[in-house]
Amino acid sequence: MKNEAIIDGITVGGQPDAAELGSGRFACVINIREAAEPGNVTFELLAGSGVAYTSVPWRIDTVTKDDIARIREAVAAADGPVLIHCMGGTRAAVAAAIVAAKADGSGKAGAFAKLAAADFDVAGTPYAAFVADYFS
Repeated sequence: MKNEAIIDGITVGGQPDAAELGSGRFACVINIREAAEPGNVTFELLAGSGVAYTSVPWRIDTVTKDDIARIREAVAAADGPVLIHCMGGTRAAVAAAIVAAKADGSGKAGAFAKLAAADFDVAGTPYAAFVADYFS
């Protein structure tokens, strides 16, 4: 999986392929890609698999705190390992870092530290602005 990393126990990355989704690694998959994004086939690949699936589509120019709340709820309800994915991994990493920092109370600084530890550099990007705004 492109840019695969683990943020506080949550796997993040780009679009997984059929083998990665069918490997039994994940009990819950959260897809934050929009339906019209090319190659967004997660729902079809998971059909009938028994893996919990949640779609919370967003881009950095459309994301809201409610989107993150839906992701937090899906993570909290998961009965096993979680994958959050987007097309390339950055959106997924931002979502996972916010979810993890909210859960452990480390706030904005914690979210940025979690992103850095997973090798996602969002400094100076709209992602960084969203993380800062989320915790303000």
